[in-house]
Amino acid sequence: MFEVFTNSIVYPKNIINYHNKKGGFVFLYILVLVLLMSISTVVFYISQKPTEITTENSGCEVIANNLVCTGENYDVNNKFDVYDFNIYLLEETALISQIGDLGDFALILQGERLTVVVGDQTINSLTFLSTYGIDTLEEAIAILKFSIISAGITMGIISNTIILLFIVFISTIPFMRFRSMISYKKIFKMLVFAATPMAFLFAVYNLLNFDMIFFFILMLFAYRSVFALQKELHFRVLNKSGGGYVNPENDETEVTEEVDENEEEETEDDSDDEFKL
Repeated sequence: MFEVFTNSIVYPKNIINYHNKKGGFVFLYILVLVLLMSISTVVFYISQKPTEITTENSGCEVIANNLVCTGENYDVNNKFDVYDFNIYLLEETALISQIGDLGDFALILQGERLTVVVGDQTINSLTFLSTYGIDTLEEAIAILKFSIISAGITMGIISNTIILLFIVFISTIPFMRFRSMISYKKIFKMLVFAATPMAFLFAVYNLLNFDMIFFFILMLFAYRSVFALQKELHFRVLNKSGGGYVNPENDETEVTEEVDENEEEETEDDSDDEFKL
């Protein structure tokens, strides 16, 4: 896998040699690229220090699986920032509308219920404290933190998977002219490998969050692997139709074998899916 990763960045035209990699390898490679793109999400949760929520600073405590707010520090507008979520603790008789600014994402713990608010819309309200048998405020906050981290990382992985697959599927469009020579499945495999520089760029961008214009400029360079693969396939098509292979580096014609050196080792049991170049 390291060899594929390296060639995809340094020698992208060699990607064509991996067209017979098995589906399991390709799936694992996609997972590695997605995890690479998601590093920033993990770094965010590690580097952030959420606001401490205690009975002393909130004026609230959990009694018999129910949130009771009778302390001196209780205020309906007390806001606790936890990983970009605003958490509010309300007494049972208070109204959510009494909160001045909920922000973009808010979690409201009131009585035994937990309410999720996005913008001005209540997304969900569920019985929380009694359902999970929570006896202390610290335990409730710990569960909320864990839930936020788990949901954030999961959503990050899902969104990065969609982005990566979208890039790969869009990149297959110029390769459709080679369908008579090579199956779509093999094209997809090679373009997954060719997406390595782009996945690496996304990982750096998500970590450093530099200017978007600079990102798009770098994206053109990252797309070099796809261009190199397309060029290599084009020359092999010329070789098939003209009887010789035109080397793109020195413009000399040489005869090549139709079967790659390592194809016997990596060939799949699908005789109808032979690489025909």
